Amino acid sequence: MQLLTLSSGPMRVEIAPDTGGAIFAWHHGATGLLRADVSGTDGGIPARQLASFPLIPFSNRIAHGQFTFDGVTYTLPRDAKETRHAMHGNALYAAWDVAESDVSHAVLRLAYSPEREDMPFFPFAYEAEQRYEVTDTSLRIGLSLRNTDTRRFPAGFGHHLYFPRRGKTLVKFEAGQMWENGEDGLPSSTTAQFQASLAEGRALDSTSFDNCFENWQGQALLSFPQEGHTLSVKASPAFGHCVLFTPPGKPFFAFEPVTHLNDAVNRMTETNRHGLVILEPGEVLEGEVTITYKKSYENSLWHVSKA
Repeated sequence: MQLLTLSSGPMRVEIAPDTGGAIFAWHHGATGLLRADVSGTDGGIPARQLASFPLIPFSNRIAHGQFTFDGVTYTLPRDAKETRHAMHGNALYAAWDVAESDVSHAVLRLAYSPEREDMPFFPFAYEAEQRYEVTDTSLRIGLSLRNTDTRRFPAGFGHHLYFPRRGKTLVKFEAGQMWENGEDGLPSSTTAQFQASLAEGRALDSTSFDNCFENWQGQALLSFPQEGHTLSVKASPAFGHCVLFTPPGKPFFAFEPVTHLNDAVNRMTETNRHGLVILEPGEVLEGEVTITYKKSYENSLWHVSKA
């Protein structure tokens, strides 16, 4: 695995262009701010084992790998691990081209068409771009998705950010509703059960989340008292949803800014709660996420819920 390193002051991010354009690691000095580095970088490590990877041209699951759009039914390959459904798009399986790079920023591009055989199938052609930039205090991730097909298609994206889970890791954000999942792992109903505790700040204790939240307000605080720092996540309006994933017994969790609901392509209604964007040929969907590091844990920011 070849890595592209960007740095500014104490910040350093390592990108793996040939492995989904994913983030291998992000450090402030000696402190890892994303999930721990994966050893054995000379081998073929999948993007999903890295610190963060792009979710393009859809996020999370598509039920049974099938959807119908404009009267045509399409079948996608099902995920190797989540064998019931298609999952996480196909861009994370591609080698991305480095279009621009300097000391502190890089632009990665990917051109996909359904004729490509080196990536899982998606029925529409697109071009995608990832923009990474580090400053002395932050990491910025920009995403764009252009429809290069002759047909319109439902589009979305996100970034699957994995963070370390040490001691009393805290999460704080506001959203409208949380979607409960059925036994098939797909959204089944909404609940406000955890909304108050998450808005106040919730410790990632024994509660297990693998849920999508709609009407996310585009801001979150992730605090690591044991290390004495806090990360502030701010996303542009395109990211109206987020996913919180806290696998039991694992030393990491995921907070994922995304544009749409899980399995949104099978849940499109006139209310547009699903969050997908219908891209006409030539149209572009864009968004940006900024994660800012602060070397302090401010109790005034947190009213930690025990619920």
